[in-house]
Amino acid sequence: MRITKCLYRAIGAAIAIALMEALAQWAGEPLVRVPFVTSIVLTLGIPESEAAQPYAVVAGNLLSTFAGFASLWCLGTGTTPAAVGIGVAALLMLSARAVHPPAGIDGFLVPLFGLPLGWTVKPVLIGAVLLAVFAKLWARGEGLLLRGPAHWPGPAGAATANDKQQFHELL
Repeated sequence: MRITKCLYRAIGAAIAIALMEALAQWAGEPLVRVPFVTSIVLTLGIPESEAAQPYAVVAGNLLSTFAGFASLWCLGTGTTPAAVGIGVAALLMLSARAVHPPAGIDGFLVPLFGLPLGWTVKPVLIGAVLLAVFAKLWARGEGLLLRGPAHWPGPAGAATANDKQQFHELL
C-alpha cells in the first residue's frame, strides 16, 4: 500500500477518534463506555474489508449489544456474564453474516458494567451509524484525492509506461 494511502487513512482514523471523543463529552458518556476505537481503526484503515462495511458495523454492534443484554438479564453482572456475552455476540454476528470483530466489546461491556438498555441507542446505534457514514465518505475522498492526473502528457512530452509507474510509486 502506498504511503499516501496509509497517511490518508491514518488521518481519517485520527479525525474519527477526535469526533468520537468530542461527541462522548458532549453527550456526557464516559469514554470507557464508548465502544468504537477499534471499529474506527478497522473501518478507516481497511475500508474495503467485509467487516468494515456499513451492514457489518451497524448490525454487528447491535447484535453484540443484544447479546450482552441477554447475558446480563440471564446471568447478572460480572466477568463470567461478560465472557458469555462475547460468545453469544460472535454466534449472532456469524449467523447474520454481520461479522464486525470490534463489536464484540459491546457484548462484554453490557454485562460487565450492568449498562442500561438505553445504551443500545446512545452510544451504540447512533455511533455505529455515524461511523459507517463517516468511513464511507472518507473512503470516497480517498478515491478522489489519490487517483492521480486524469491525462498524461501528449506526444510532445509523451510519458512512457515506466514514467507512469514511477509517478504512481511516488504517491
